[in-house]
Amino acid sequence: MVVWGRKLSLATQIFIAMILGSIAGLLFGDVMVQLAFIGDIWLNCIKMIVIPMVVCTIVTGIISQEQPGALKRVSARIIAYYVVTTIFACIVGLTVASVLQPGQYANFGGLAQQEITGGAANLTFAGFLKSLFSTNIFKSFTDGNIIQTLIISIFLGVAILKMKNDHNRSIMKNFFQASSEMIFSLIGMVMKASPIGVFFLMGNSFGKYGAGIFTSMAILVGTYYFACLCHILIVYGGFLGIFARLNIFKFIKNSAELWIYTISTCSSIAAIPVNIRVAKEKYNIPERISGFTVPLGSQMNTDGSVLLYGCVILFISQMIGQEMTLLQLVNVVFVSTIMSMGGGGIPGSGIVKLMIVVQAVGLPIEIVGVIAAFYHLFDMGTTTNNCLGDLVGTVVVGKAEERYEQTHAAA
Repeated sequence: MVVWGRKLSLATQIFIAMILGSIAGLLFGDVMVQLAFIGDIWLNCIKMIVIPMVVCTIVTGIISQEQPGALKRVSARIIAYYVVTTIFACIVGLTVASVLQPGQYANFGGLAQQEITGGAANLTFAGFLKSLFSTNIFKSFTDGNIIQTLIISIFLGVAILKMKNDHNRSIMKNFFQASSEMIFSLIGMVMKASPIGVFFLMGNSFGKYGAGIFTSMAILVGTYYFACLCHILIVYGGFLGIFARLNIFKFIKNSAELWIYTISTCSSIAAIPVNIRVAKEKYNIPERISGFTVPLGSQMNTDGSVLLYGCVILFISQMIGQEMTLLQLVNVVFVSTIMSMGGGGIPGSGIVKLMIVVQAVGLPIEIVGVIAAFYHLFDMGTTTNNCLGDLVGTVVVGKAEERYEQTHAAA
């Protein structure tokens, strides 16, 4: 797109489309709702590529490690980062809700409650561990089970590295590297249509809810987004400053394409290629690292969701006048951290897991049904925070690996 002789970046085009789509939704609501299928088609085109993209990026990320210890270092660092930031996310959510006391001012009278489904009883820790491992590779692919695809891809990558025949190992490496290049070429084609897809997705949202989308749950939404901002500035900013020597405000500017995209689509899976590209173009992080850390983070790193757990739990306790004990708050942190890493592939799992966490600390779950009816408002924040967390972790690990290689090269 060219405006006044200047070519607009994709991020700018998406942002303009988001604004225009919102306006179109408010002015021509019924029409935009009817045309929502155009945005869905674009989103389906991205989701179509996800499984082969995850397989290719994970496998090529593993087989591209120049040293056997590199994969272990990257894995250990990124997993430690995801666990630590998840714990911090819950603490930040609880702290912000405790200070702002949103439950003291909220009134949910008249809001419609949505029935929650999703098989909460099956969300156990043992069940989660069992669900990591596929009984049928092709079924996992066709079902779109991302977390099983991640495990399968890791196995494939390690298996290729352990192949004894050098010629056959080279063939497999070339195959996956060529496939990865083809997949990202296809992604580039689909991404060019992003402004069109975003326009109709935003038009549909505002066509359904109107201006009331910002007012019905303003208190809880405002508290939650303030918690997201605190988490980004303090936790992510701290990690970037300490471990990568980067400024958080410059990081937010450089990652604009990513967070504008996630706000528009509410899909962390669809944002994987955008995340990998931003890591490479803005921070020079090689795909052998980002191709492993970003897909892993899309399943393991859910800081945005955990922030919501903390805010909602204190919100409910304040509404009903029930004080939370220190033991209960510690339990919230523990349960939230565990639940954030389970439930992949379960329809509506974000709301289901929220209900479980609320129930685990002995609070009434009725308000979760109200939240479910407006979950899109929160989903924009959870997806954006999750994906920014993936990018921060990728940059931190990438810079650490860069320093490690430079030190050992000098030695």
